[in-house]
Amino acid sequence: MKKTLLLVPLFALLLQGCGMTMTRYEPSFDNVQKLKQTPPLHAISNPQVTAESGEGSLMVRANPIKSPTGSIPAHIQDAITEELRKAGLLDPNATRHLQVLVVKNQLNAGMGTGDGKIAARFTMLDGKNVVYDATKEVSHQWSSSFFGFIAIPNATNAYNPMLKDLLKDLYSDPQFIQALK
Repeated sequence: MKKTLLLVPLFALLLQGCGMTMTRYEPSFDNVQKLKQTPPLHAISNPQVTAESGEGSLMVRANPIKSPTGSIPAHIQDAITEELRKAGLLDPNATRHLQVLVVKNQLNAGMGTGDGKIAARFTMLDGKNVVYDATKEVSHQWSSSFFGFIAIPNATNAYNPMLKDLLKDLYSDPQFIQALK
């Protein structure tokens, strides 16, 4: 009887899983080219990304989803920074500064279809003057499964494509491009 009771916590631990770590964001060639299309643009100093309360982490079926860079806001910040750097628009001494506030950040692994949303408020300052302020939101759906060992990785792998589309939406905004001129 005692041996059976000892197996219960072990079995519960095996069922829960340990969470997953998403892959590092690879800068999108299309996003970088979108920024390079309209020269000359002024550089931006290092962007800063924060999250509203409860939006700085991800859980899928009670399993934490982690970023290879630490937090989810740091993951988003690294994505923006890398794309700006590849477009030649990153300068630590620039007067323009991009602040990003993550307002929605979710992944759901349904029984047949998964879905997720990312929404962020982008505010660009030139010195102390606001030259751009807009909220962008993207949502995606993907194939999911009843089984967690399929559904959780599928949800985790769907995050970076959503992030890529969020940044594409930002870079495609004529007002954002105008703020960089």
